[in-house]
Amino acid sequence: MRVHKKRVLLVALLCAAMSASSCSGGGNAPSAPKTEASTAAVTSSEVTTTEEQVSETEETSRETTELSDAETPRADSSDVSGETEELTVAAEESVSESGPADTEPVETTEDTTAEAVTTTEVSAVTTAETTTTTAAATTVTTTTAAETTTTTTAAITTTAETTKAPAQPSPPQISEVSSPGKNVFRADNVTLDYSNSSLGYISVDYTGNTRLKMLLKKGDGQFDYDIYPAKGAQYFTLAQGSGQYTAEVYEMLDNGKFAKLIGEEFGAKISDEIGMFRYRNQFVNFNAGSVCVAKASEVCAGCTTNIEKIAAVFKYVTDNITYDKALAASVTSGYIPDPDSVLARKQGICFDYASLTAAMLRSQGVPTRLIIGYASPNIYHAWNEVYTPEKGWIAAEIALDGTGFRRIDATFYASASDKQTFADYIAKSGNYSDVYVY
Repeated sequence: MRVHKKRVLLVALLCAAMSASSCSGGGNAPSAPKTEASTAAVTSSEVTTTEEQVSETEETSRETTELSDAETPRADSSDVSGETEELTVAAEESVSESGPADTEPVETTEDTTAEAVTTTEVSAVTTAETTTTTAAATTVTTTTAAETTTTTTAAITTTAETTKAPAQPSPPQISEVSSPGKNVFRADNVTLDYSNSSLGYISVDYTGNTRLKMLLKKGDGQFDYDIYPAKGAQYFTLAQGSGQYTAEVYEMLDNGKFAKLIGEEFGAKISDEIGMFRYRNQFVNFNAGSVCVAKASEVCAGCTTNIEKIAAVFKYVTDNITYDKALAASVTSGYIPDPDSVLARKQGICFDYASLTAAMLRSQGVPTRLIIGYASPNIYHAWNEVYTPEKGWIAAEIALDGTGFRRIDATFYASASDKQTFADYIAKSGNYSDVYVY
């Protein structure tokens, strides 16, 4: 009897080599679903002026005014359920599955049993000897088959492990903010720093113990902000673009009115009116150590384009954050979202959804706007707009066929029981009206 052990060993080595060669590029994740996009109009400059009249009071010699508190957007999908229509666009869910790579069949050994049995055909051999020889051959053949099976299994296991190797996290691309103090306005315990107005933002640092209100005006547009003490430098985007701004900072008095601390003008020639929406601000607050930044890096693993990152973040937020109806019922004016807190609670109102989405995408280098405005029929609401080099500011389609989204409305989509119906609602530009851009 002959057993070809060398041939079995050679086959095993070839299998191992083929498996090793299939590992190259194993770290690349499958591409995200291909999406379509269309250009969305920017209406941030069409902001209605809401400046209150300034009145003189006997209690203070300083200029005072009554400033109304801005309403906090808090809408969910139930607010628009009566406005939606049946969707003719089918939802698409792209799932990429990877199996083990094809493995070369392992060559089996020759049938040594037949050869062994042939040796028993000598007439001089006794029946007992024939039985002994056949049994020995059977034993060798079984051992060889076991070795072959083990080699094949090892090769498949190696290939499968390589295929399942996760893609590397997508490194953060954070545009850092700063307050260099070169160009400032100061009054009492407040410093307004416009040194980086060319980058599209200013900062306010307040060390007092009462509440401040800032009005940031350009032309007929006005943005209102609440400024709280002991927060360090707080950053604000010059979302109305390049031009001449007026910054007014008011201090809240005991009688509920506000006294003006700062009323100054400054010019802003913004060098990159797209890139300015990669910086953090008061409503989209994050830094290199934020939990939302680490989560975005994980969620965007394997993504190479803005569209892929947008799709990955949108899916994560809408799959994992639920609408907080209790907060929506109790939230008051001056509410400021905190993306890390939203991640920890796994809950939020529309302002939180938009803030978290913007923070995650900005930390990945994707310019993202946080929009506050109205959703049909007349709901104060918050959502996002995103930017890609190919299409500019777009209403990106996320995992849907047909016309796709006109904007990124994570709140309505996440909280809707019928995703298709609300995808249709989101896709209609007439259902949304921008007011403020942050």
